[in-house]
Amino acid sequence: MKKIKWLSTGGTISCIPTENGLSPAAAEPQMMDMLLHIPETGAEISPECIMNIDSSDISCNDIRKIGIAADKAINEGFDGIVITHGTDTMAYTSAMLRKMLENAPVPVIITGAQRPFYSEDSDGKANLFNSIMAAAEGRLSGVYLLFGDKLIRGDMAHKEYTKKDNAFISSGEYAGTVSENGIEYKNASQRSGNYFFNDNFDERIMLIKLTPSTDGSIFGYASEKGIIGIVLEGYGIGGIPKRLLENISEAIKKGIKIMLISQCLHEGVDMSIYEVGVNAARLGVISGGDMTAEAAVAEMMFMLGKERRP
Repeated sequence: MKKIKWLSTGGTISCIPTENGLSPAAAEPQMMDMLLHIPETGAEISPECIMNIDSSDISCNDIRKIGIAADKAINEGFDGIVITHGTDTMAYTSAMLRKMLENAPVPVIITGAQRPFYSEDSDGKANLFNSIMAAAEGRLSGVYLLFGDKLIRGDMAHKEYTKKDNAFISSGEYAGTVSENGIEYKNASQRSGNYFFNDNFDERIMLIKLTPSTDGSIFGYASEKGIIGIVLEGYGIGGIPKRLLENISEAIKKGIKIMLISQCLHEGVDMSIYEVGVNAARLGVISGGDMTAEAAVAEMMFMLGKERRP
């Protein structure tokens, strides 16, 4: 019998109605009761509530706690891990965990719900059941997000819808699909090296989305506020307004790392095609390729953590 660790962090799946609206109410007794409301999985499930928050409130320190709890479960010999999480920041957490739990030897499946578990029309029951099955079947290793009928690699997920059951889409190939017949694994990656836990990241970063109104002074402001890394969401395949290049150059000279990604979810940036991209690359702007904003934020934080490691 496979041993599965279930880590709860709160989120909509655990919410109950209050006079102020839905509020997370996760705790081990509730988690045990939830297991009685899904089909038998054939796995031995060990529930643990590590926090109980709306995911809008999640901080980098909270994500570090989730990673530490998952690492502990790996070291304790669990065959798989399920993490229930609010949807609003789930893609950020999954991208961070993909970096923290590098080459995780077991499946780490993140899921949640658009409607509370105990609602009659909840999608949470199916998501929890399917995530436990994905964690127990032994076909995966590493961090994935399972939601609705899609299985997505942890650093390729993006929340696209606020209400639909299939709230998340992938920036690349889907790792699998879910149906009434079970999970069909398609492009699920396997381990490429030894497992390594790393929570050494630096959160002093900023995500800037370019618009026609973006003023170059924002780069100076970032420097004044102690920001040391900027993820820049540019236009299309790598467009940056010429008017910003001088400000970007000054920021880089001050030691700020700047990574360029596209506002388009698919295909990413290529800084070798247009003059503005070529000039930005010459200044030292790093290409983020086809990374999502969530993945680029994680990449930047871990890049800075590595460079500043004692």
